[in-house]
Amino acid sequence: MNAGDEITITPTELVAGGAAIARVDGFPIFATNVYPGDVAVVRLLEVKKGFAHADLVRVIEPSPFRRAMPCPVASECGGCDWTALRLDKQLEAKQRILTESLRRIGKIDPATLPPIAIHPSPLNYRLRSRLHRDGDKVGFYAMRTNDVVPLPRECEVVGAQTREHPREGETWEVDGKLVAEGEMVIDGYHVTTDAFFQVNRHLLGTMRELVTKLAMRVSGVGCPVSENANQDPSDPRPPTPGSRTTALDLYSGVGFFTRPLAELFEHVTAIEGAEAAHECAKRNVPANVTLVNAPVEWWVNRMPRADFVFLDPPRSGARRNVIDAIAERATAMVCFLACDPVTFARDASRLIASGWRLASLDLLDLFPNTHHVETLASFERA
Repeated sequence: MNAGDEITITPTELVAGGAAIARVDGFPIFATNVYPGDVAVVRLLEVKKGFAHADLVRVIEPSPFRRAMPCPVASECGGCDWTALRLDKQLEAKQRILTESLRRIGKIDPATLPPIAIHPSPLNYRLRSRLHRDGDKVGFYAMRTNDVVPLPRECEVVGAQTREHPREGETWEVDGKLVAEGEMVIDGYHVTTDAFFQVNRHLLGTMRELVTKLAMRVSGVGCPVSENANQDPSDPRPPTPGSRTTALDLYSGVGFFTRPLAELFEHVTAIEGAEAAHECAKRNVPANVTLVNAPVEWWVNRMPRADFVFLDPPRSGARRNVIDAIAERATAMVCFLACDPVTFARDASRLIASGWRLASLDLLDLFPNTHHVETLASFERA
């Protein structure tokens, strides 16, 4: 096989990163824009010693898992890569990718995993979108190039106003209005356009509720999320601490998870390296929170013991020293929100090797029509 060759494949499954895998005489080929069950001609883009990368040329026989193409530019636009795959099959594939990552990277027997709870999302979910301009064209970049593909009105990813009035640059869509810069209030939180905030408008409440319920098991406080999670941080009523007293929120951002944790624990320490998010957090969290503006990787050298540790690291996962510090100094539960199944499997394996047990798994489909997998996991002392 050589780069540029065209061959016919029938993929068997989708893998981390979004490609479908097929084997020709036992040789693995990772192909984009094809799905399990397709019979398709692909062109080899790169051939290495143990595998090859390929892209679709044409479909000879479509997979029964395909759906009618909802977007006229889906085959070229880089805004999403699984648009042609049925939504139920997207969720099944993401669950397999998570399980396989834990098995292959984390060396965790799938039979020992807790049940995976799946939380689907409606479409047109993006709170913010980064679009690009090329002359009169405004849209996402094409796959693997910087060519701009005009955003179609049928786009299932961006919000309705962004779809109708696409703008160059990063645009936030809040309460039916487009915001390009400055400050806004989202779900009761003060946010600026240069600070990170969860992108899926539909699953904000679900994420917060799941984390809060896990924290309640540690804190002993049984207040429903709906009563307190959106309490104004300026409210003079103090939070009611539980039988456990301390929590840590690592990579805490604008305080989205810090605020509900502050209602359950006597004291919360929130660590965030980005100054813009740290400044927002000052307006979002109550007085029993200590905010630290520092890289988590540096701060954990002085990390205190805590009953509950929550972390939401970047796609690259947490560094080794962060996982080691958490494993040593968390006392009751670690709650881990991960946006990449491969790096999560690596970090989970390290926690387990340090004496922790994987207790629960939730799969949040924050990015429908794409291969991205968001995982919420809890770990308890083994």
